[in-house]
Amino acid sequence: MMESKQLKWVYLAVLALVWGSSFVLIKKGLIGLTALQVGSLRIVFAALFLLLIGFKSLFKIPKQKWKYIALTSLFGTFVPAFLFAMAQTEIDSSVSSILNSLTPLNTLILGALVFGVGFQRRQVFGVFIGLLGSLLLVFNGAMNHPDQNYYYAILVIIASICYAVNVNLIKRFLSDLSPVSITTGNFLVLLFPSLTILYLTGFLQKFISKKYKRLFCLS
Repeated sequence: MMESKQLKWVYLAVLALVWGSSFVLIKKGLIGLTALQVGSLRIVFAALFLLLIGFKSLFKIPKQKWKYIALTSLFGTFVPAFLFAMAQTEIDSSVSSILNSLTPLNTLILGALVFGVGFQRRQVFGVFIGLLGSLLLVFNGAMNHPDQNYYYAILVIIASICYAVNVNLIKRFLSDLSPVSITTGNFLVLLFPSLTILYLTGFLQKFISKKYKRLFCLS
């Protein structure tokens, strides 16, 4: 039992590391790519990986559930992927990650108002403390970096609302499916739209340029 609890803490630490580093990597990706290209590439790479490990799980999704898979892919991945990339063209990755902590609050609010989900006082209290801390950190960042356009932070807030909608949709309509099935289904739905965006934004032309050819050879 003790080993199981320790393993969960390890999983949590790894998840925090991966999740937190994603904001830094988005910022790095924006150096040579547009926001649309960064968002699309994140989806494409994730889709290819998930299809390798979770393709068989797609057959466990009933036909009537695919409309909810498509809906959760829109709110849980597609829209936020581009909003975060667009926001980080003007604000720091640290601010973006801090604002993303609004997701639990938005999940509680939307769950109660739209989906009729109950919550406990301690949940509200905990989320409120987190919200207060986030606002203080963002305000401090705005004071120390007046050159940044903090109106773009609104895009991150919208993305956190999308995440909240996604959580409630999964809880209401897809709770009987495995996380692997849901996630793989989400990215399968988004794979072709993302490839289309990459084509329309001229990414393929950039990829085959001399600069990218040298990069490909080195890799």
